Amino acid sequence: MLRLAAVAEAEKGTNRPEGEVSPVRFRLLCVSVAAVVVAAVALAPVGRAAPAPVPLHFGIYPGNTFTVGKYVGVGGSNALPPDADLAVDRMAELAAGRPFHVHLYVQWDRGVPAAIDTFMARLVVRGLTVNLVLKYVPPAGHDGDTDGFAAWVADVVRAHPGVGVFQVTNEANVKGSPDTDGSATDPVGALIAGVEAAAGARQPGQLVGFNWFYRLDPASDAQFWSDLGTRGGDVFRASVDFAGVDIYAGTYVPPFYSVDDEGDFRAALDYVRNQLMPKTGLGPDVPIFVQETGYPTFGPLRSESKQADALAAYIRATRGFGVGLLQWFELADATSPAGDGWGLLRPDYSPKPAFDVMRDAGTPQG
Repeated sequence: MLRLAAVAEAEKGTNRPEGEVSPVRFRLLCVSVAAVVVAAVALAPVGRAAPAPVPLHFGIYPGNTFTVGKYVGVGGSNALPPDADLAVDRMAELAAGRPFHVHLYVQWDRGVPAAIDTFMARLVVRGLTVNLVLKYVPPAGHDGDTDGFAAWVADVVRAHPGVGVFQVTNEANVKGSPDTDGSATDPVGALIAGVEAAAGARQPGQLVGFNWFYRLDPASDAQFWSDLGTRGGDVFRASVDFAGVDIYAGTYVPPFYSVDDEGDFRAALDYVRNQLMPKTGLGPDVPIFVQETGYPTFGPLRSESKQADALAAYIRATRGFGVGLLQWFELADATSPAGDGWGLLRPDYSPKPAFDVMRDAGTPQG
């Protein structure tokens, strides 16, 4: 299966408010174990096939850290919900006529709320692609029930032919955060079973994959990707249309403030493409989807112009690694003394300079 060709096929599709679990930044638990710096930037080693160029598309998570999820009411607010008409208008503006993803989340113990189904339908009407995360958060009595999770995944996929992309599990390599799936029993087994179930239930053109949080430590990173290959085998590999990665270099992951945004982002992509994906047996025909990245504005060192420069650097960094998608966390800031500056929009939904960078980036080669 030529997965890079399939990416273009899937860029028509369709989510989020109440009932959704936000991918809020609760990463500091990860930082404590992220002590080893990944090898310096390099192209694919001699003798290893390089990925073919693939169109780089863009996407956004429409929520923010204070209006949806566990931080609601804790020092931050926004007058507009993530599914407001203005929010959808801004996402359509970001798309600028290109394929454009909207990253949304549902979880096993809550199912798919009616509000999310309604939101997804509105997004599809506007020509946006829903990129839906199916989180492994087991209902009571089902911790470790990977077969039950797979059955739920298959049911959701069959019931949503308008969704363009399914990400099965969220950051299953990370424990200790309500945003991630690593604390439940056997998250790797759930990821494998869920991906295979989704692949068996999907419609032509729908894409299935997973994501991974960059990065913890070299040993656990290698173990995670090796386990996917040894436990999943050929059936799993044949089910994967993309390998997702969440990259927050220069923010949550050392270096906490980057002086070379492009270089640090390239180092992350090189690590995934040339060191980790081969451990699973995922070759150059499998694109990387950057399912989450971001850069917050806060204070003089993290100005709006610096955020715009960082996004432009991340886009340049994707070239040569077969990256088919770059999704930003988040669409709009909340008003907060804690500094919720991840958005491409201010709390009043006026654009920051980085909004223009994404809107005007065209379709580069990843």
